[in-house]
Formats: sequence, structure tokens, C-alpha cells
Amino acid sequence: MTVYVETNFVLELSLQQEDCDTCADIMKLASQGLVVLAVPAFSLAEPHVAILGKEKARTQLSRDLRNQLRDLGRSKPHRAVPASFDALAAVLAASAQSERDGVRDTVSDILRTANVISLDNNILKSALDIQVEFGMSGQDAVVLASVLAHLDAHRPIKSCFLNRNTKDFDDPDIREKLEKYGCRFFGKFEQGLRYISAQTSSR
Repeated sequence: MTVYVETNFVLELSLQQEDCDTCADIMKLASQGLVVLAVPAFSLAEPHVAILGKEKARTQLSRDLRNQLRDLGRSKPHRAVPASFDALAAVLAASAQSERDGVRDTVSDILRTANVISLDNNILKSALDIQVEFGMSGQDAVVLASVLAHLDAHRPIKSCFLNRNTKDFDDPDIREKLEKYGCRFFGKFEQGLRYISAQTSSR
């Protein structure tokens, strides 16, 4: 069985968010050879951009807070306030490093476990058409085009696509494209894991 995942799966593991244990269970099934994990190459690069955006936003927040607290500290009643900011600034700095490390480690784990769907001219051309057809962002179109290209090339007997971005992907026409290849769509990792577990236990 082939399990397709994308950027949110990588970020869930990297940032240790609420569904990280579910994603880790899926990774374990892949490492045991019970499923084939397939991920677009684009989805291994995109998390680095997302983390950089978070880091820039926190740096700007830190700078703005420092400036506001410096002004506040000029008044007698609030002179102790700026000193309390140092602990918060340290947390923001540590979180940025932790998230960078998390993305790097997760991508390394996935590279050891998953089949990476290379980005080529055909996928990029297909993504342009998908972007127009479904009104998707360029990034989402590249992910969908990558999954469809892999499905077309490998024709797995059983497959599913796990993608938490239901706003853009949970569309009847997109489901139809996937289901032509027998690929089920799941907008929640937990639902996907239940389906995967049922399929692998019946082998």
C-alpha cells in the first residue's frame, strides 16, 4: 500500500504538533515495510521556507516588543518591565533553533524511509494546468501534480493521500482524479492511520 503525504505531515513531525504521534506511527509502518511512504520533493523543501517565515515573524515581534518595552521602562511605575523581556526573548530564540533542527532531522528521517517524488518538467507543466483548473496556489498544484504523476507511473493496488489542507484539496473533482487510481483522500491524519491499519492488517 502506498501512502502519500505532503508538507503538513513533515511540519507535524518537525514541530511536534498535536498529530505528531499519529504521523510517527505512519512513519513506523513505512520503516517496517508495511506501507510505501511517498512524498513530493517539493514537500521536503517547503517546510524550510515555512520555518524561515516563522523565525522572521518572531524576530520582528521581538524587535517591536523590545522597542515598546524600552519606552515603557522610561516611566517609574514600569522600570522593571524591560528586564522581564529577556526570558521571553530567550524562549523565542531557542524555539527558532529547535524548529530548524526539527525540520532537518525530520527530513533526514523521511529521506531514509520514503520514496521521494522528483520534481520534473512534466510535473511542473501539469501543475500549471491544475492551478488554473482548481484555482489552487502554485505550491498546492505542484503537490497534487506530483501525487497524480506518481499514481499514474506506479499504479499501486491500494493507496491513500493524507493532506490536512482540506480547504484546497477536499474537493469532489480532486477526489475524483485521485479515485481514478483507487487513491483515497483523508483530511485528518488519524483517519488516514485507521484506514492504513485496517488495510495492512487484512494483508
